[in-house]
Amino acid sequence: MMISSEMYAEQFKDATYKEMIKERDGLIRYIRKFEKLEKAGDRSGEEWMIHPQPDVRYQMYMEYLAALLLIMKDKYNEEYVWGDKKLSDPE
Repeated sequence: MMISSEMYAEQFKDATYKEMIKERDGLIRYIRKFEKLEKAGDRSGEEWMIHPQPDVRYQMYMEYLAALLLIMKDKYNEEYVWGDKKLSDPE
């Protein structure tokens, strides 16, 4: 079962910016993989036998990505633009 994009975003309200980067990259990987297979017309994988099916996950992951990016923008400004952190800093 998929959760709403609001509930998804709520999970990251206390995450570090670098944790958000990892999550964003995972969402993008899924989106790209789905698009590659869809362009090739390949719906032969076992993932099409489970619910939610890949096309539904694709749509939800885009919503999750949009919600996550809004949080990331604010976190980046707070910590890196107005704060004293640098992406090169170790965690």
